[in-house]
Amino acid sequence: MGINTAIAQGAQSVGFAIPVNQIKKAINDVKSFGRIVYPFVGVRYAVITPEIKTARNLSVDYGVLVFGDSQNPGIVPGSPAEKAGLKEGDILLELNGQKLTVKNDLAQTIQKFKVGERVTLKILREKQNQNIEVVLEEKK
Repeated sequence: MGINTAIAQGAQSVGFAIPVNQIKKAINDVKSFGRIVYPFVGVRYAVITPEIKTARNLSVDYGVLVFGDSQNPGIVPGSPAEKAGLKEGDILLELNGQKLTVKNDLAQTIQKFKVGERVTLKILREKQNQNIEVVLEEKK
């Protein structure tokens, strides 16, 4: 169930809707903060697909690969990710036990949590699994 935001004229049953849970969160945010707030980790990443797995010779077929370039580093300076010690090249596998996949990536999964909440990221770094705790901050 959701609220329709756009319907294609002349198309049969083609439309876009905002999920009801997202609407409930937005209403609660406005009541609490006077605006909608979004939780933020502070990483740039690519979701691991079969093509990325092959191209990067990765040992896993799910998760998100943290990477960046000189203009846009993989770890946003001053972000929760930097404070928690995440590094470029880390593969984020799970967030609070939820696998990160093409259908359930980090951006979608993080929206299930609140600003200020402590979450656990299961990561793969240099062939070793680790758990890292991150305190979510507001995306500005």
